[in-house]
Amino acid sequence: MHRIRRKEDAAGRRPGRGPLSRLAASLAAVTLIGSAVPAIASAASVITISGATASFPLVQLLAHKYSKLEHNRVTFRVSQGGSTVGVNDVDAGRVTIADVSRDPLPTDPAGLDFYPIAEYGICIVTNKSNPVASLNEAQIQAIFEAKDKEWSQVPGASASGPIDLISRTSTAGVLTNFKTLFLANKSVAATATEAPSEGQLAQDVANDPRGIGFLSNYRADQGTVNSVAYNGVACTRANVASGQYTATARFYEVTKGPATGAAANFISWIRTSKAARKIISTEWVPVKAS
Repeated sequence: MHRIRRKEDAAGRRPGRGPLSRLAASLAAVTLIGSAVPAIASAASVITISGATASFPLVQLLAHKYSKLEHNRVTFRVSQGGSTVGVNDVDAGRVTIADVSRDPLPTDPAGLDFYPIAEYGICIVTNKSNPVASLNEAQIQAIFEAKDKEWSQVPGASASGPIDLISRTSTAGVLTNFKTLFLANKSVAATATEAPSEGQLAQDVANDPRGIGFLSNYRADQGTVNSVAYNGVACTRANVASGQYTATARFYEVTKGPATGAAANFISWIRTSKAARKIISTEWVPVKAS
């Protein structure tokens, strides 16, 4: 399996390198905890996973399918918390795999292996009553750095009054990607409200006529918010797959050291099987295994 692993320097550190209703119904039906496993599977391998909220819907679907294919010989416990939480959990041995929604960072613990599994788009979103059509990089920077504080300063906006910035907490990998892709690595203004999950950010924007935030294309495509085009290109799965939409990032499965045993088999299945690629292709873009 292809993975990203950074080399250690002399001090032992590692430098950084540079259809929907059916899907939602499937997610609602997924329960992947030990108590849901039939008694005949009591000796099953249990893979524990924590991390990114953006990749949680995808990983739930993949884990559910894999468990069925393995006749519950492999079961899963999947939790959220953010990419940083997942990285720290897997490094400390609290989980088998971390779900991470951003590239490896120089500050990540040494000895972690990053296996890319899917590509996704990061979308700017507004309230549906304020259907901003498109924004460019300079406009997005002016908004999220609070240089432009009123909707009257934003072309195409129908909202009035102050702009309510809604961001993510510091543990979110999507926030890291957002700053890299849209803000030239600058920070979102300190006046922004911070949502602890993708679902909460989507809800906050949906409930606030003056709100603006950012989501993965899966969450942005749920119909609760307005997805804003970037440089005139709509933030959709199709445009991510074609390369027309450029604000894209990757989901990773991360292990401490090379993946082994049940975890290695699961990750290999995600990256090589037609069944997994079919699931990924519903809302995300598969990454070619190499």
